[in-house]
Amino acid sequence: MKLTFFLPLLLLWGLLNCNNSPQNDNFVIRTPRSPQTPYFIIQSDKEIVDDPKRTANLKIVLGDSVIFQSPIGIELRGASSQLFYDKKSYGFELRNEKNHSKAASILNLPKNSAWILHGPYGDKTLLRNAVAYKLSNDIGKYASRTEFVEVEINGKFMGFYVLMEKLKQDNDRIKLSKLSKNDTSTNKITGGYIIKIDKTAGNNPEESNYTEENSFASQFDFKGKITTQQTPHFLYEYPKPKNINSIQKTYIQNYIHSFEKALASDNFKDEQKGYRSYIDVDSFVDYFILTELFQNHDGYRLSTYLQKDRDKKLQMGPIWDIDIAFGSDNGFCDGMNRHAWVYQYNQYCSEDTWLVPFWWKRLITDEYFKQKLVSRWQTLRIQELSDNQLDKVVSTYNESITNRNMVARNFERWNILNHRITPNSTKGSHEKEISRMKQWLKEHAHWIDEKIGTL
Repeated sequence: MKLTFFLPLLLLWGLLNCNNSPQNDNFVIRTPRSPQTPYFIIQSDKEIVDDPKRTANLKIVLGDSVIFQSPIGIELRGASSQLFYDKKSYGFELRNEKNHSKAASILNLPKNSAWILHGPYGDKTLLRNAVAYKLSNDIGKYASRTEFVEVEINGKFMGFYVLMEKLKQDNDRIKLSKLSKNDTSTNKITGGYIIKIDKTAGNNPEESNYTEENSFASQFDFKGKITTQQTPHFLYEYPKPKNINSIQKTYIQNYIHSFEKALASDNFKDEQKGYRSYIDVDSFVDYFILTELFQNHDGYRLSTYLQKDRDKKLQMGPIWDIDIAFGSDNGFCDGMNRHAWVYQYNQYCSEDTWLVPFWWKRLITDEYFKQKLVSRWQTLRIQELSDNQLDKVVSTYNESITNRNMVARNFERWNILNHRITPNSTKGSHEKEISRMKQWLKEHAHWIDEKIGTL
């Protein structure tokens, strides 16, 4: 696949960020830390890199008390953000004294070993991911639960972070049947799987690191035509590539291929022979609603999760990686934000390498799917996604981090408010960005109200 469009844009984005990003070496934090703020202190003997995880120690302080401590393995995470943002995000694993993975609860979140410290940088609201995940959970679709924290690494204050649950198979996260290397029986191999449409982790955008070991390709192009050229790829997320066996690979590949074949067929609307026999339609409807409400330009085509549980149909979700959404200046390919459907991304960005699979454009042509979508949207707009509720979620989160001095301290550490940093390239205060986000969200919801019936 060629990056005739994406690579030049990415390089330009990086140059603009680097040229406009302020130096942070001589920062001074004048605002005191709130005793209500969980403060993560991480000490690593070696520099933290993308891979492998470095051995370190984590201590969490609340007020004057140490409320949690554990050995951890920690690494950098993120692709473009890791390359171009001064503030890094991290993935970490809780470990025991023998350096083995250990599950534990952090800040009252359900026990697990795998966690993420998301460091909002270009997102001057600091809240895009957290707000999106909260609204998803509010409509009954699991998304990563979050807590707001501050982080210090090797004696250096790093500012505001969002502690997030890493998406993985678990009864308290993505609840799926366990699937081991030894499971080969006809019944067991029907689930559970987590598949992801995404770049290969950590790769340079100009390289395609899809292999038979880590992924499989669609048999259809982005227009729904059978081809072997420029097709979406599906990454094995669970079981991991090193754990999934050949029989399991064959099953999930055939299932996805059968779904796509049914969707592309002339009788795709048929309840028994069409796409509905393969997918959980309600999960696809909710994924569409969330992606379009947030106008997540990565939705459908990157950071996109699917799950297939044992003896159940294919489901969409959870949503993930929403930090360039909510009417950000990142916009579509011309960099201009507009009220538009993300599922139509391909007509705006036809030269991009990672395009939206043909699924969504095809689904919209089925009156059954469309009516379920319209009905669900109108129902959610009464309460969970009403104007008042959208405003309340943003306001509540913003008050929480503002009242605890987390906003002031973060921007003392990262002096970017008067600099152009993607995705919020405008200059101005944090309060201005919050106001802009809330107003955009309300206007976009009203735009969907008007347009959804005429899809």
